[in-house]
Amino acid sequence: MTTMKSPPVQEFQKKLGLKDVIAQSLSVMAPAMSGAFITYQAAIKAGGATPLSFLLGAVGMLCVGTVVALFAKTISSSGSMYTYLSKGGSRTTGFVGGWAYVAAYLLFASGVLAGFGFFMSTLVELLFGGAVAWYWFTLIGIGIIAMLNFFNVAVSTRNQLIFLLVSMAIMLTVSFIVIGIGTPAVSVVDGTTPIASAGSHFDFSVFWPPAAGVPWMGVFFGMGFAMLSFVGSESSASLSEETKDAKRNIPRAVIGSVIIAGLFYLIVTIATAIGFGVEQAATDWPLAATGLAAVAPNTLSSALVLASAAGASLFCALGLHTATSRVLFAMGREGVLPSGLGRLHSRWNTPWNSMLLVIILIVLLIGGPVLLTPYDAQVALVGGIDDHTTGGQYAFSLLLNYGTPVVIFVYVMLGFTAILHGIRNRAPKFVFAGAAAAVFSIVAIIGGLYFAFVPSEPGAEIPFATRIVPWVGVGILLVGLALAAWIRSTRKQVWSNMGHMFDDL
Repeated sequence: MTTMKSPPVQEFQKKLGLKDVIAQSLSVMAPAMSGAFITYQAAIKAGGATPLSFLLGAVGMLCVGTVVALFAKTISSSGSMYTYLSKGGSRTTGFVGGWAYVAAYLLFASGVLAGFGFFMSTLVELLFGGAVAWYWFTLIGIGIIAMLNFFNVAVSTRNQLIFLLVSMAIMLTVSFIVIGIGTPAVSVVDGTTPIASAGSHFDFSVFWPPAAGVPWMGVFFGMGFAMLSFVGSESSASLSEETKDAKRNIPRAVIGSVIIAGLFYLIVTIATAIGFGVEQAATDWPLAATGLAAVAPNTLSSALVLASAAGASLFCALGLHTATSRVLFAMGREGVLPSGLGRLHSRWNTPWNSMLLVIILIVLLIGGPVLLTPYDAQVALVGGIDDHTTGGQYAFSLLLNYGTPVVIFVYVMLGFTAILHGIRNRAPKFVFAGAAAAVFSIVAIIGGLYFAFVPSEPGAEIPFATRIVPWVGVGILLVGLALAAWIRSTRKQVWSNMGHMFDDL
């Protein structure tokens, strides 16, 4: 009597080293893009105290990164968060967390590709004076991602590393120039409002909200976007099965990337706050979407910042595409998503089906909101900007707003999972790191969602796009729970096998 054998599990080739996985983490964080633009999102409420928001965000992400590093030392899986939550918690936790993680990364990838279009359009206008619609650059960006990612992930990560070093060096150089010049005598936005701290090269008010003229809740709101700027530090874990000595290199990449990016963000946000004037920043920074480029001393330095941000947003989307397709591959390989997603290309050893699906979803996520939202509403959300970049800015802001609380909620789940895992296995490191990660992530969610329920000014109307941010996240989680219940009841063998394909020695 013969027995049926299960088909062999397809395996990645281990092509990557430490520099490749650090490049993956830093590329998804996209320090140059975040330093130029995400700081503006945080400054909407944190103003001149935005550096404090980023400092707190760095501490919070170090806690999250420590949990990821602890799991990565024992489990090597392209499923990353999905696998950690499955093995450390429960199958339901793993599926819902993996589902939410993929959804958030899809929102981010779509948003930053729209941002790439916006940055490139702004750069072309600055340099050449002509207007080119943002969506042409976004389409070019999608094509570049397909060419770099579908065939050889090592080529992709090494290009990421080269651009990372160049763009971060440019941003730091401009930051030190701005700090050296000091706070201007009048507002860089209206050119007339006098600034009391003119000539300051450093102002400790950036670390004390009352002195910066903003409330503490504004700092916690900014902390949500600060933690968003570190999202991706854990994405190198999705390359565990393609990395040599993964149990050593992945933890180093996760923690190292947070430290490197944290120092970078601190310098850039301090420089930007000084460039606006710390107290004046509460008014001017939210009106100057390009952040550091707005306070750069001349057109050349502004153009360099915009070019760095544009390139960083493209490579961020590239890294998000890499990470998302790997998580989908892992879930498809286990059968909790369609099995076709869990196949590798016979020649290129890349998950083509998952990668193609991600590209299609990105196009839909960018095009849907822009085509379905009235143009006046788009203009209102981006602060009254009405030109060839409006749609790109709208999609960027909207999609990142929707994705931020979702991914931070996954961090909350990871924190509690680590606590349970640590108690169950008598591993206090998991307990302490998990508790810290959960606390910081909960504060970030509260800060990030606060203004979805409370108007920014007494009597002001909360925009519809802001009001529905929490409900988008709730919807994503409810769909994940419904799918988990369906798989558990109709595909019991698949459900019981979740998490058994992975190396956890």
